[in-house]
Amino acid sequence: MRTVAGRLRTKVVESTDVLDAGTWSTDDDAPLAKTGAVFGADFVLLLLGTVGVAALVFIPAFIVAESGVLLPLESRMTGRGVTISLHAPNAMPADNPKVSLAIEVDNGGRADLRACRALVDGYSARNGYLHGASPWFDLAAGARVAAVVKLEAMRPPRGEHDVRIKVECDNERLAVGAVTLTVR
Repeated sequence: MRTVAGRLRTKVVESTDVLDAGTWSTDDDAPLAKTGAVFGADFVLLLLGTVGVAALVFIPAFIVAESGVLLPLESRMTGRGVTISLHAPNAMPADNPKVSLAIEVDNGGRADLRACRALVDGYSARNGYLHGASPWFDLAAGARVAAVVKLEAMRPPRGEHDVRIKVECDNERLAVGAVTLTVR
């Protein structure tokens, strides 16, 4: 803040008052523009000092959790876990963008699972807004279910696209898998 004060050619002081301790302000006879600049710089420093530190922790944690790598650990702790096997689908024609994806879902947990379905994880323009879901099914403990995810896109670009498929039971994501879909 002393550097900011030197550039503005004014004096700054740090408050030791109980209500605003640690904040900086200009001396009493500084113009309003300089006072506002000091308050703005102080606000930016406070924001970076609190939110910036939290962002260093929470953004990577969010990315790791969203990727699905922690789902096997979670399933071991809760007893609610599935594994998903995806079979590569046939090529999707660009003029009629519909294809079926065969999957197998194994309940490796200790609990019966209700209201399960497999569906596309994510909705993006990169793959032509590909979407789709399987019919609802239940999974007894130790059981395996074969299902079909009907994939459909609006205007998929030609080429190969990585598609993430997730399995949810009772609106809880339990497994994530990936398959490559070719659009011709």
